[in-house]
Amino acid sequence: MPRPVLMLTAKGEEIDRVIGLELGADDYLPKPFSDRELLARIRAILRRTQLTENNQRANEPECISYQDINIYPGRQEVFCLGESIEMTGTELALLSYLIQHPGKIIAKNELSMEVLGKRLAQFDRAIDMHVSNLRKKLPERADGKPRIKTLRGKGYLLVEEL
Repeated sequence: MPRPVLMLTAKGEEIDRVIGLELGADDYLPKPFSDRELLARIRAILRRTQLTENNQRANEPECISYQDINIYPGRQEVFCLGESIEMTGTELALLSYLIQHPGKIIAKNELSMEVLGKRLAQFDRAIDMHVSNLRKKLPERADGKPRIKTLRGKGYLLVEEL
């Protein structure tokens, strides 16, 4: 089962953050940082990934299904077209959120708050990088349409079947 990863580093340039997130980090915190911010980010990651005693997150269904995707949040597993897909905790949370709102444009601010547990900062590309990683990991749809559509200046949309 994937473990949450928070990168703490002295490298704070955008390219360093992007590479860290592309390599699978759930969050990235450059130095210097305050104790309060570190604790807030740890709590946010734990909210997304913490399992209850029965190995299922509280108030989560056993399986979330949409089109050819099945997500088992309690087991942190994703299947598409019957094949297992390895995902980070953040990617799984992002895909789950999109699946729960198919056909709805979701602003990056909303995704950042709901998935990452933090407000979207200026020039923050974390959500963009996680969406990009999802696109790479999910196989192409049978009809050739994109699974996740970017609406410039508005957000992202999980494409519904027609």
